[in-house]
Amino acid sequence: MARGHPLEGFVVLVVEDEADTLDAVTDLIRTAFGCSVIPAASGVEALKIIDSGRVVDLVLSDVVMPVMDGLRLSDELRKRLPVPIVLATGLTDALTLAIDHGAIALPKPYTLEDLERVFLERLGIAPTT
Repeated sequence: MARGHPLEGFVVLVVEDEADTLDAVTDLIRTAFGCSVIPAASGVEALKIIDSGRVVDLVLSDVVMPVMDGLRLSDELRKRLPVPIVLATGLTDALTLAIDHGAIALPKPYTLEDLERVFLERLGIAPTT
């Protein structure tokens, strides 16, 4: 675990419909940053987690998902609580849409450094480098 990392202890809700990607991103965030991570396999599951009252400091979601895409999830989250949202996508058209929906757009593929920079920025933490 990344002891002493500025993101250590923050709770990140990761929303991704592809199971392997969800597992990989969850492990990466937990290991590299020391965050607590709550995985969700869909936007509907993510909203159930939020509605249950679980504390979440930041949401990282894929944009393209069945039933409820990341853009609609972002809109629903905004109605519930003021949580920073990062929407990851490989679709260039969706980058602008993510920003229009009040989220930060993270182009795929992204690096660990990209993820760290965006998380720090959205949580209002100054980078340590």
